[in-house]
Amino acid sequence: MSTQPISGKNGKVLIGSAAVAEVTKWIFNKESVSSRYASSSTGGFKRSLSGVKSGSGTIQFKFDLDAGSPIVEGTAATLLLYLDATHFYSVPALIKTFKVEVNIDTGEVIGGVAEFDTDGAWTEPTLP
Repeated sequence: MSTQPISGKNGKVLIGSAAVAEVTKWIFNKESVSSRYASSSTGGFKRSLSGVKSGSGTIQFKFDLDAGSPIVEGTAATLLLYLDATHFYSVPALIKTFKVEVNIDTGEVIGGVAEFDTDGAWTEPTLP
């Protein structure tokens, strides 16, 4: 079996059909609580069992005053996190924070970061 890496250059984030600003990077952290135990039948070794799943993430973007972002702190949204032009995670989420950074000293393009927590089950992308 060969592996074929893909480029993230066509990645994006949508809420419905609305683009979330000019996204420069997104991260989706998926995790499962691990329950570890040793017993009279584990032979002196610990066993691990998977528990409840949860997730969180960040979206980095460039701010655009003419295209208001559909991301608002404290609101629920279903985020479509695109890996490329066709493959994406569908993630019900609660937007926790919305941060904007203005650098007067350098005049750099205004950017920001939004943080989210998952709000239920997400859908994995269908991969070939």
